[in-house]
Amino acid sequence: MKNYYISEGVKALFSIYFKDQTEENFIKALNEFAKESQINSQEIKDKSFREFKEAISKLPTIDLLNTRFDKLEDSVDKLEYSIGAKLDKPEDSVCAKLDKLENKLDSFKREVRTYVIILAALMFILQPTIFDLILSIFKSFLRQ
Repeated sequence: MKNYYISEGVKALFSIYFKDQTEENFIKALNEFAKESQINSQEIKDKSFREFKEAISKLPTIDLLNTRFDKLEDSVDKLEYSIGAKLDKPEDSVCAKLDKLENKLDSFKREVRTYVIILAALMFILQPTIFDLILSIFKSFLRQ
């Protein structure tokens, strides 16, 4: 059996009833007990309501959450932009270096073509002379 709190006033009224055992004293005791119970119940309700209200006030509202999400999205967007800008800089410099290398390679190819054409032309022009030179060298070796 649970022990309930009963005020001294209610205890006194019940003790008077048990001494006199009159209906009037019994009704007074019950009324006082009911009144005190109602006051206690109301106090418990009020206290619970206050605690509940405090707990709810500590919870974030939808507007607050939306604001926080917006701030978070903004910071993520800034980071993405910053990272993109940082990545674009090396990419641009690498592209510029590749363009320079391609230009150098093209100029080198043109130079090599030019030298090959000049060499082929010289070989074609000097072919009889070279052939005669080689023959004269062989003839001189053969005469000895």
